Amino acid sequence: MPKDFTRADITSSQDLSLAPLSYTTTINRKFKLAEVALHASVAITETITITRDSKNGSTYDHILRSGDLVGEQDFVFRPEGECNFEVGDELKVTCTNANVTGIVKLVIKTMEKS
Repeated sequence: MPKDFTRADITSSQDLSLAPLSYTTTINRKFKLAEVALHASVAITETITITRDSKNGSTYDHILRSGDLVGEQDFVFRPEGECNFEVGDELKVTCTNANVTGIVKLVIKTMEKS
């Protein structure tokens, strides 16, 4: 039976006073999404969107989770069940900067099948 192996965390950060966060992974192999966590340096009111960026083009992209932070600092998404990506599929995470305040840090945890 194959086992899942944890991969190194993927991280990014963005100063929302300068621009919104828009980060797309470049894993380029099969992987399983374990968790997406975003932490803000201060309480923010912004929208977070997590999207599967399909290898087949934007017509096939789909939103895995979208949510609003209202005066909050943390957003965590853990897929229910398996969330498997094929070679060429990537993960895109965005955070608006409507209120131009705070720095956000993004941590993506993935697993690799043996």
